[in-house]
Parts: sequence; C-alpha cells; structure tokens
Amino acid sequence: MAVAEISVVPLGTPGTSLSAHVARVLQVLRKSSLKYELTGMGTIISGDIDEIWKVMREMHESCFSDEVFRVLAIMRVDDRRDRIASPEQKVQSVMGKLMEK
Repeated sequence: MAVAEISVVPLGTPGTSLSAHVARVLQVLRKSSLKYELTGMGTIISGDIDEIWKVMREMHESCFSDEVFRVLAIMRVDDRRDRIASPEQKVQSVMGKLMEK
C-alpha cells in the first residue's frame, strides 16, 4: 500500500478563493476506491500505487476549466514495499516514540 499527498492549485483564477476548484478536484477522488483525508493544505491518499497515479492524474486534469489554463500540482508519494503502511500507522509510530521520551 502506498501513501501519497497531493495539492492541486489552479493559477490565474479571477478570485482568491479556491474552494470551488478544490471541490471539483475532490469529486474525482470520491469516485475512486481509494481512502483519503482532505486537509487544509492538500489531500492524503492511500491505496494501490497504480490507482493512486491514475487518480492523481485525473485530479490534476479536472482542475482545468474555461477560466483555468494553468495548474500547479504538488505530489509526494511514499511507496513502501516491505510492509503495509497507512497514514494512521505513520502517525501512531511517531506518537509512540514521543511517549517513550
């Protein structure tokens, strides 16, 4: 299982609010079988790496519209193959180490 984070940002929009654009991008992810968590700065996705790549591409493409001609997508992928990892497990591991101190 892979864990990825993506932030898709339309550039040159008429206003400063991006929530309508983010909602349109997130609709692509909601149609997939991937597990995700929307945060204030991006979206964390977990699941099969091939599906993650496919959906991230669709998310990027969905941001283009009649008023959006440039999109900046920032993606980070943690593709661990020695064991199954999840976003929750990664946080628990760090928190456990904090408790040890």
